[in-house]
Amino acid sequence: MSLFQTDSSPKGWILILVALLFSFPVVADVSIGVLSLRGDAKVTEAWQPMLEHLNNTLPEHHFELVPLGFDEVHLATRQRNVDFIIANSSFFVKLEKLYGASAVATFYTRNADTVAINKFGGVIFTRVDRDDIRLLSDLKDKRIAAVDPSSFGGWQTGLGELHHHGLSANSFSELNFLHTHDAVVNAVQQGDADAGFIRTGTLEQMASESTIQLSDFFVLAERNQVDFPYRVSTALYPEWPLAKLPHVADTLAMDVAIALFSMPESTLVFHSPYGAGWTLSQNYQPVHDLLRELSLEPYAYQNNLSLIDALQRYWQYLVVALSALIACTVVLFYVIHINRRLQLQQGTLSQLNSQLEQRVEERTNRIESLLEHEQYLRRIVQTVADVNQIIITSTHRIEMLKSACDRLVSHPEYRFAWVAGMHSREQDTERLVSSYGSTEQLLALTQHPVSLRQVWLAIQDNTLRILGASDLHETGSDSLDLTAAALLPLRSDAFSTPMGVLCVYTHRPSGFDADEISMLEQLAGDLGFAMHAFIRREESERAEVSRISNYEETILAMVDLIEKRDTYTAGHTRRVATYAELIARKMGLAEEQVQQLIKASTLHDIGKIIIPDAVLLKPGSLTPLEYELIKQHVSVGYETLSAIKMYKDLAELMRHHHERLDGSGYPQGLKDGDIPLPARIMAVADSFDAMTSNRIYKPRKTVDEALTELQSLTNIHYDATVVDAAVQTLKSIDLDSQPNAEQLPDSDLERQRFAYFFNDQLTGLYNAEYLRFMLQREMHQHFHSLQMLLLHEFAAFNVKHGWHAGNQLLQGFASWLQTHCPGAMIFRVMGDDFVIINAPDGWLQNHDPVTDSPLAGTGVGVEQQRFNCDTAGLEAIQDYLR
Repeated sequence: MSLFQTDSSPKGWILILVALLFSFPVVADVSIGVLSLRGDAKVTEAWQPMLEHLNNTLPEHHFELVPLGFDEVHLATRQRNVDFIIANSSFFVKLEKLYGASAVATFYTRNADTVAINKFGGVIFTRVDRDDIRLLSDLKDKRIAAVDPSSFGGWQTGLGELHHHGLSANSFSELNFLHTHDAVVNAVQQGDADAGFIRTGTLEQMASESTIQLSDFFVLAERNQVDFPYRVSTALYPEWPLAKLPHVADTLAMDVAIALFSMPESTLVFHSPYGAGWTLSQNYQPVHDLLRELSLEPYAYQNNLSLIDALQRYWQYLVVALSALIACTVVLFYVIHINRRLQLQQGTLSQLNSQLEQRVEERTNRIESLLEHEQYLRRIVQTVADVNQIIITSTHRIEMLKSACDRLVSHPEYRFAWVAGMHSREQDTERLVSSYGSTEQLLALTQHPVSLRQVWLAIQDNTLRILGASDLHETGSDSLDLTAAALLPLRSDAFSTPMGVLCVYTHRPSGFDADEISMLEQLAGDLGFAMHAFIRREESERAEVSRISNYEETILAMVDLIEKRDTYTAGHTRRVATYAELIARKMGLAEEQVQQLIKASTLHDIGKIIIPDAVLLKPGSLTPLEYELIKQHVSVGYETLSAIKMYKDLAELMRHHHERLDGSGYPQGLKDGDIPLPARIMAVADSFDAMTSNRIYKPRKTVDEALTELQSLTNIHYDATVVDAAVQTLKSIDLDSQPNAEQLPDSDLERQRFAYFFNDQLTGLYNAEYLRFMLQREMHQHFHSLQMLLLHEFAAFNVKHGWHAGNQLLQGFASWLQTHCPGAMIFRVMGDDFVIINAPDGWLQNHDPVTDSPLAGTGVGVEQQRFNCDTAGLEAIQDYLR
């Protein structure tokens, strides 16, 4: 049986609860990160209307804006703190290359001629009064202000233009990155910088905001682009995209794109007084080309050009170099010819110089190697730091391990990573998680028997294992170009049994070095400790669930025990729980309070387990002493439940369900506000059920009569607010549909218990009170025959032989009736008369009640009377009983 059962079918109620649970809509949070060009306040002002449009168009999702600085975009992407990103074109190219981001839509604005503009570029500018700066070459040795090394329009496009004119970032006397476009403009205007790099449209936007005058500035290398309304110094590139990250479902990305395409252009009027919006994703290949040309991320380490590409890109330099080589050759031969004697005489000196050069070269190579090694270790440190951040912020063991593997393989030298866990079978492992990789990698490295054997050895030996290229060759992974693998046991401390193994594979020619292995071992220790903590928490949660289940099973067993004693009590608790829930929901109680009230109502009579059957099952009115005994069930139930921690709150509610506002209740005589609201609701529900249920000693009231009585006791016994809610919700209750609304027996066992209170103590037959009760309750519809046997001269027999002999004669005659009338109901009435209901047909034709019974020879005679089971016959028998 369930604590939340409200009808006679537990399965039906559980299905209703499941349906209610899944009927509530779930709103998913969606985060959109936006690159903060002009400060967080400007970003929020600019993009908030678009956010409101998405929330209105896609109400099943909740969209929120996350401003991101230039140094925050990569971290937010790695940690999945955002789902979509709106950033400049170079940022998108990096996210696309490094993390698999994909463009959903491209931003555009309208100019005064309503032409859509979905491209932008860079502006190199100075103050109009700086006559010494009119060409790009004039920027040499000047103080320069730019937005950020990662800003595409605010630095990288201008840097490309400088390269075309033979300049670089080293050409300036000073280069400062001020992080916002507005800050760059203000620095140039105030003379803190000689020139600045910003994206197109910034000057015009600030002029429209009346913070600057366009006439105060001069644009260097200005280009006249057709249908482009802004001043520009560089080529044009596709506008900012809205990019989705790999973990976002394509269906959500499509819904967002459709919503943005349908967005009114007036929504983003902040970006252009003539409107702005979103269109299909543009071709971002020009951005790739510029970043590749400048050797910027993600092409900072891409140096392997084909011969044709090298010739096409550097033919001018090759011509110069070849000319220089020819000139040097001519000079060399001339010098050799003139100085042959000198060279012969200075052989020893040349040899010394050669040795010196060799030493210098060796020292230079060593320094370069150390520098390269330091840079490599720094990247490893950053990777380990990011994984530690994942460990701190993760909320689930598998999610933590998966994110850690993905972050490890984002390092350029690592090709694959996975975590093996112990299987339930001995010497068997299983793949818990792996980084993103091809099917070939998964099969070769996580399922090949040789790979699994190496993992098992790392677990068995509880120590680090380093595999070389020859070991990996046995796994069939030659095509992956792997050079080494590190198998690191995951354990809670250095002396614990491993819970799994972290496997990291590299394609670095030299494999792992000692410092790198040391950092990976420390990382494995942190992962093992966190994994152990997650496992302990999961075990604790399972234990808590088991404990709660055991408690509920125990309590339910107690409730079931009470129901087996008294079916009326079982129906009563279910009805009270139903009525209390209806009242509570009408009053607007929180769902948690409603569920707590249902449980308390279901258990509110659990203390009746200590009430003797003679009192609990008594079908008539109780004596004062019996009523005092019944009242003890509240205190006993409270003491029983309060001893269990999880039921303390329920015990407190159940304890007060018989308290009354005027202090006349029990067990503590509380008044008014001292009685908890849920207990006041339970009191009304309990009283309403008592009024509308049939009892042996009184008939039930109608719903209207019960509600009227509750209203008459408002502010005396019951809370007025609760009664008002009860009147509104319970007025339409169908009493006949409620479970066990009658205190009448519905089984042979219940009928036997019930009749116990109506048994004749002398003969063991039913007494006249039970017959009256049956007639009053209209139970005669089951009668098909009704006979009466009246004993004559029985008083004379008592006088002659004594009362003891008379009692024995009555007992013997009663036994004779029970033997010869099987299945009939036999009542002893008026001392020496008997009523037989539903006797077998013709039984008196076969048996004489005087000569064949113990009455033979006693002088006692029998008069037989028959009554029809109609209205007249039943009235006649009732008159006789009076």
